[in-house]
Amino acid sequence: MALQRNPNSGKWSLPSGYTDLGWQRHSGECKEIADALAKGYKIREFDNSLYQNRCTDVVNIIDDAKIVWHIDMSD
Repeated sequence: MALQRNPNSGKWSLPSGYTDLGWQRHSGECKEIADALAKGYKIREFDNSLYQNRCTDVVNIIDDAKIVWHIDMSD
């Protein structure tokens, strides 16, 4: 099966006022993320990967806390 380009690839840009926490292995390892989740804030995702369904750059966003971080969920 041929890889298909992700139409969202490279379209991610950090919103003004947000903090990029970089690459994380698990959301529980970072105090800022753990605190936001403890407050019940919701995570939304943006797949910024080069190819569809590869999940090599999934951007997690918590709008209420104005934080983002990246996860590589590929195998």
